[in-house]
Amino acid sequence: MNRRNWLIAQNNPRDSIHGVNDKFATKRRLAAHGVPVPDTLALLDDREALGRLAWDELPDAWAVKPNHGRRGEGIVLAVERRDDGWLRASGCAITIAGLRAHASHILDGEFSLDGAHSDAVIIEPLIRAHSAVARLVPYGLPDIRVICFGPVPLMAMVRLPTLRSDGKANLHQGAIGAAVDFGTGRIFRAVLDGLAIETHPDTGAQLLGFGLPHWRETVVAASRCGAALGLGYVGVDLVLDDTDGVMVLECNAHPGLEIQNINARGLRTRVEHAQRFLRSPDRKAPRVGLLSANPTRPGAAEAIRQIGEPSAPFQLKRA
Repeated sequence: MNRRNWLIAQNNPRDSIHGVNDKFATKRRLAAHGVPVPDTLALLDDREALGRLAWDELPDAWAVKPNHGRRGEGIVLAVERRDDGWLRASGCAITIAGLRAHASHILDGEFSLDGAHSDAVIIEPLIRAHSAVARLVPYGLPDIRVICFGPVPLMAMVRLPTLRSDGKANLHQGAIGAAVDFGTGRIFRAVLDGLAIETHPDTGAQLLGFGLPHWRETVVAASRCGAALGLGYVGVDLVLDDTDGVMVLECNAHPGLEIQNINARGLRTRVEHAQRFLRSPDRKAPRVGLLSANPTRPGAAEAIRQIGEPSAPFQLKRA
């Protein structure tokens, strides 16, 4: 913990840390650097905007979230339309009146990360999990966390919802944490409640050995976020949409350490390797371009494969 806090203090300027708390501004900065992010249907930053929105013209499926939200609180997801509103994945109804009231609570700052007295409402199209990944879980949206030091990805895990987590990819609410091999994009360890498991307890799906789709693109997207946001040490949360593929949901300037328990490995050695690589005068890749934005570029795929193997010392490949 002390080492992580030192890394954050040394590599994440205060302005940049504060900046990632603004989800809409973060999306714009990421998009400007070619990082894939979800579309925005509407941004409501005051009650006048709230009153102008034609709620009945929202699409059949959408996500409403606080702009400065914390730990997933205040997010409402609609999966299909009903005559008088929409349905959640759980089958509970969402009425226009109820949604408008919830948006009003968001504006009041009830879900704000920094305890502000006001916030804004972001409305986005609903992300539907990639069909291959969706088969692993009963319902909900799995997500991927990648820790990066500068442009160098250090460690990865995928968080898989369970019935107990109510479809949320939250480890503290009962989701599964599964470590991912950078070289292959395959799960090599899965943990639930601190115990290693091999299959999903609700679906029976085999987890160990499962290969995540679009893995190269996932690593490349994560590697570009730090430079876009002015953060030297960052946790990137990504999802795999069934239509649009890889998208970055948000970035965390204070990423937690649970990923080390999931991987059963520490971050310190990998950070030291990354620091030496970035200081190396003869490396050919630019400082913010260790992994090419184009994973088909000669050498980029090999760079990704060599970033780190779960059963071997952490290695970096100079692209």
